[in-house]
Amino acid sequence: MEAEEIINVEGKSCPMPLFLTKKALNKIESNKILQVIGDFLPAKENITEFLENEGHQILSVKEKSDPYQFIILIKKA
Repeated sequence: MEAEEIINVEGKSCPMPLFLTKKALNKIESNKILQVIGDFLPAKENITEFLENEGHQILSVKEKSDPYQFIILIKKA
């Protein structure tokens, strides 16, 4: 599954990752896929909570360690 848009929010702390995710979602059409790459655990939690509340579909959330990184695939509602 390929993302139409990819944003990297690594090195950024809240609220910037959430703000940049919202901005990217506003730029893409419904049913398109956005990939968010980050490394700040509270941002992952804030982003996923926002997505659920807004009705977007979380296709996958992957985490890796050393160094910590998360990748969220989102299908815009």
